[in-house]
Amino acid sequence: MSARLLLVYHSAEGQTAKIADRIASVLTEAGAEVAVDQAEHNPSPAGFDAVIVGDSIHIGRHSRQLRRWLTHHADELDAMPVALFQVSLTSATDDAEHDAEAHRMLQGLLDATGLDPDMVGLFAGALAYTRYGWLKRRMMTRIAADRGDSTDTPTDHEYTDWDAVEHFATDAMALVGA
Repeated sequence: MSARLLLVYHSAEGQTAKIADRIASVLTEAGAEVAVDQAEHNPSPAGFDAVIVGDSIHIGRHSRQLRRWLTHHADELDAMPVALFQVSLTSATDDAEHDAEAHRMLQGLLDATGLDPDMVGLFAGALAYTRYGWLKRRMMTRIAADRGDSTDTPTDHEYTDWDAVEHFATDAMALVGA
């Protein structure tokens, strides 16, 4: 019998959805039955062997949609294996300062929801300039310039390490002993 996994995420501009799709693809190829849904649809984790949750960081915090979902299903999640992935531009820079900031944002989510995941993945996201409104594009251009990232706004810039995403998916499959 194959493992039944629920993958729940929230995505503002689409990069977290893209990462969720890649994780689901790796899990499916490994023989798991994977249901993918958005946190705002409030899918139930009942009947699944494990849950994977993912969210992106905006303005230094996780989405209200995922926080609500985690809080609503806290008792069920406490009784099963849970893997969590966080997507942020902070994780695009590999140094102690940015690593500490990514972990601080993660801890904020864990403190707010009481979630105690069995494993965590911290992934770099994307500068989705073409999907931003005028104000957000302007703010993100300033942030990108300060960080030394691209400010070429007619183009989106992806920083996700897809090998790390695939390793996370493989490790998540091991949570259910498959």
